[in-house]
Amino acid sequence: MAKNYISLNQVPLGTKMIVRKTKEVVELIEIQNFPTTFIVEFDDGRKNNFLTHQVEIINWPDKV
Repeated sequence: MAKNYISLNQVPLGTKMIVRKTKEVVELIEIQNFPTTFIVEFDDGRKNNFLTHQVEIINWPDKV
């Protein structure tokens, strides 16, 4: 049976993530391509970008 692959470019904006290094919870506000980079916002309003391996996506995808 074929395996379903999900592109990290399909993560919905507003998705919560955990920064692996600092364990801070952030919210996805934009996705950039080549390489796939997540632009996120911290609770205090700071913005930063992380490569896909630097964050853990919370509750996504719902079904694989």
